[in-house]
Amino acid sequence: MAKKNLIMGVTKHYWWYKIEPFYVSCARHNGENCDIVAFTKDLSSYTRDKLREYHIHCVEIPDRYEKEGPIDYRYGLYIEMLKKKGSEYDQVLFCDTRDVIFQSPMFPDASYEPYLGVAVESGPISGDDWNRRWMQERFGMETYEKFKDKYVLCAGTIWGSSDVISDFCKAMIDNLSDPSFNFIDINDQTSYQYMVYSGIVPHDAAVHYSPLEGGCVATIGNEGDFRAEGGRIICPAEGNTFPALVHQWDRHKKLYPFVKKNCREKNPRIRWERYKDYLSLKDIALSSYHDGHILNMLIATLRYLVAKKPKGEALWK
Repeated sequence: MAKKNLIMGVTKHYWWYKIEPFYVSCARHNGENCDIVAFTKDLSSYTRDKLREYHIHCVEIPDRYEKEGPIDYRYGLYIEMLKKKGSEYDQVLFCDTRDVIFQSPMFPDASYEPYLGVAVESGPISGDDWNRRWMQERFGMETYEKFKDKYVLCAGTIWGSSDVISDFCKAMIDNLSDPSFNFIDINDQTSYQYMVYSGIVPHDAAVHYSPLEGGCVATIGNEGDFRAEGGRIICPAEGNTFPALVHQWDRHKKLYPFVKKNCREKNPRIRWERYKDYLSLKDIALSSYHDGHILNMLIATLRYLVAKKPKGEALWK
C-alpha cells in the first residue's frame, strides 16, 4: 500500500479570510492523498471550525517556542512532527500559508529516490536587493561573491522525501544557530540558499529545481510574466503549463478576483458566525470591507469588545 504525503504550515494569528485560499485549494487538490497539518496559535474558534471543516489537523504551537519568531521555530515544529509520524509519509511539503494557492495535486506520483525540491526565482542573488544584503551580512563578501550569480531560491516552499526533509530541517537549525555566522533578522532564506548551493543536502539526495516555466512550484512575487486563464495561473504568460503551487500571489492585485473565484469557498453566503473571528478591530474592518457590509462591521465591533478571547486546543495525536 502506497504511503500518504504530508503538507505542513504555520498559521498564527490569522483570520479565516487570510488563510482561506491556502486551505481551501490545498484540501481540494491534495485532500485525498495528503494529510494537511496546521501549526496554530492565536486563532479564533470560528477559524478553527473552518479548518476542521476542511479536515485540517490543527496542532497547537507549544509555548516554549514563543521566545523565537515563527520563521525560525517552524523548523523545530516540522522536526517534531516528522519524528513522530515521518515513517508514515512518502513526500513532505512545508510552506507559507498566507500567500500560497494550489492548482493541482502537489505530489501526483510516488518518489523513488531521495530528493529535495527547491523553488527557483527568475533572477540572481546579486540582482535582488534583499537577498544580496542578507547573503553579504550573514556569510560575508567572500561567500557572496561565490554565490552571487546563483538564482534566488525561495524558503517559503520546501519539499522532498520525508527523511530528507526531516534531516534538512535539522541541518537548517544547526546553520541558524551557528555562531560563526552573523545573525540577521531573516536568517532562513539566506541560510537555505547557502546550504543548497554548498551541497549541504542530507542522504546525498538529488536536488530538484523548480523553475518558473515548467516547474511544479512558481514563486511570482517579483514576476509579471504570467497569465490567468481557464481557472489556472500559467507561467510564463506564453507557456502552456501551470504549476501545482503558486507562491506570493497576493503581491499582484490583479489576481485577487481570480483567487476569490477559484480558491475560496464556492458560493459563499454571508454568515454572522464569521464575525466570531475575533482577532483585532483591524481584521473586522478588513473582513467587512471585503464583504461590503458596513452594518456587519458595526455589529462585529460590538461583539469583539465584549467577547471572551478563544483558548488553544490540545495537540493532534
